[in-house]
Amino acid sequence: MRRFFTTVLSLAGVLLAGPVLAADLTIWGLQAFNPKADQHLAKMAKDFGAARGLSVEYVVVPANVINERLAAAFEGKAAPDVFMQAGQQALYYASLGLTEPLDEVVAKMRSQPGGIYERVMPQAMYKGQAHAAPVEVDLFPMFVRTDLLKAVGLGIPKTWDDVRTAMAAIVKANPQVSGLGITLSNATDAEMQLRMLVWSYGGAMFSQDNKTVTWSSPETVAAYKYLADMYAKGLIPKSALTWDDAGNNTAYQTGRSAIIMNPPSVYSWMQQNDPKLLADSEMVSIPKGPGEKGRSASILSSFSWLINKDSKRKSDAKAWLDYFFEVKNYEPLIDITGGRWVPIYPALTKSMPLFAKTPAFAAFDDLARNGLVDGHAGEASAASAAVFQAKVVTQSVQKMLVDRTSPESAVAWAQEQIETIAKAK
Repeated sequence: MRRFFTTVLSLAGVLLAGPVLAADLTIWGLQAFNPKADQHLAKMAKDFGAARGLSVEYVVVPANVINERLAAAFEGKAAPDVFMQAGQQALYYASLGLTEPLDEVVAKMRSQPGGIYERVMPQAMYKGQAHAAPVEVDLFPMFVRTDLLKAVGLGIPKTWDDVRTAMAAIVKANPQVSGLGITLSNATDAEMQLRMLVWSYGGAMFSQDNKTVTWSSPETVAAYKYLADMYAKGLIPKSALTWDDAGNNTAYQTGRSAIIMNPPSVYSWMQQNDPKLLADSEMVSIPKGPGEKGRSASILSSFSWLINKDSKRKSDAKAWLDYFFEVKNYEPLIDITGGRWVPIYPALTKSMPLFAKTPAFAAFDDLARNGLVDGHAGEASAASAAVFQAKVVTQSVQKMLVDRTSPESAVAWAQEQIETIAKAK
């Protein structure tokens, strides 16, 4: 564990210098990409503290710096009592022995009418115990500019080859538009988006046994070649190499990208800020890849709550989670996110007007039950979480695009890195 922390402290030291935690209970929440949701979460924490007689500090942390901040905090013995992580990374912290089992919390969640979306639970389970409580369900549809497609005489892309054809036509007709807004930096979103592309081409990181590394395959190489071709032809913005987790959102919302893959936060933003762009957009399934193994592959993830194993306030921390997941407290938060967070409770997708009366959200229930999780073709595991944490996929893509390594060599490098990490787990 110390070796990992040492590698990131040079970055993390400027972000979090091990502060003294004055509050009784400290909670770190991932940025929800919705200021009202962040504010509401802070109010929930304050209300919980007032009811329990505690001082509670709620801190919003952007996803692109959460790993470094947590590393510095754990190393400095100043980690929060409760913290949020993207679902596929929760197992990483569990594997380091940093988290408290949450079986009782999850059991209460499952006891709600209709239960929970169980498909995300493998990302929370470590050695037979729940070490995380999924906050919501993250879905990743594709957003497309229908007006730009119509102007060049094209319809919604059904395949990745269709996307290439559409981007070439749109960029030619609209030089100010940079085409496909796929994140290529070390941001968390990049790891997710690149997996969806590779999975759509039929590639996979692990076999179904969760042990055999299968990244190096003709299908994965074909996906890398697709990226290299799109990037070389100027159909992917060069700035995508430096985007943070909001980079593709911003590119689409400002009209600089014609297509992105992103959770529905973009939909709710357009509803509130740009009805014209909303009218010119459609939220669709991920395109299908080529060949017999080609498919439409969407990643399924979740923000999750974890509790610091060394917290002096474990009872209060678990009480906070019980309070958070109580439907009367939880439902207003989900409503505020405007579709960005699909509720962990399937019953709410039927009863909440936000979901029941929004045609664009009609497929959410099916996606939440059947999406692919990190670790595909296996399930989420400590090994897949460690690979995600190390950003192996984006590093390999950057070797190809920046260092001019061949697609075959970039994939082979990633295979070696994944095998090394998997052996250590």
